[in-house]
Amino acid sequence: MKIDEKQILRVAELARLDLTGDEKKEFAAQLSDIISYVEKINELDTADISPSDHIAELKNVFRADTVLPSMDRAELEKMAPRFQDGHVVVPIIIEGQE
Repeated sequence: MKIDEKQILRVAELARLDLTGDEKKEFAAQLSDIISYVEKINELDTADISPSDHIAELKNVFRADTVLPSMDRAELEKMAPRFQDGHVVVPIIIEGQE
């Protein structure tokens, strides 16, 4: 597929690129090559190939999500510098946030 200058200008605008005349020509050639390659891939017969999102047969490698006993609230209150309405109060680190 041949990419014209109008399409190059649109892509450059979306990517916030300021291209020179030579860069537009080079970019057009590169995009044309990429699109031609994708068109070749689209011609492949994939009817007998099962869709997959990963080539390796991976299973869930994370631990089970189970509820475990947590720290006693009274003990947490003793350790926290500030505690208010059942919550640990931390200093503001983002300017302008109150």
